[in-house]
Amino acid sequence: MDAEIVHDTVTLRIPADPAFTDLPRVCLAVLLRIHRIDPADLGDLATRLKEASADLIAGGGDLTIDFRATGATVEVVLTGPGGSMTVEAPRA
Repeated sequence: MDAEIVHDTVTLRIPADPAFTDLPRVCLAVLLRIHRIDPADLGDLATRLKEASADLIAGGGDLTIDFRATGATVEVVLTGPGGSMTVEAPRA
C-alpha cells in the first residue's frame, strides 16, 4: 500500500566538526529513499548541501538542517552561525 506524504520534516543538528561533514548527505540519501526525486537532481542537491554546510559552519558553532518534503519539492534549509540557506530539488 502506497501513501503519498504531502509534508514531512526531519531536523538534524550537528556541531561544527569535520567528523560530522558527511552526516547531512547521509540523511539526505535516507530521505530521498522515502520521497521520490529525479536521480539527475540528486547529485547536484548533494553537492550544494555539502558546500552550504561547509560555508555556514566555517566560523564554528552548530548547524541545524531541516529536510522537508512537500508535494512538489524536497527542500533542505540550513541554519548556522554564518546565516541561513535553502537548497531544493523537484520531486519526480
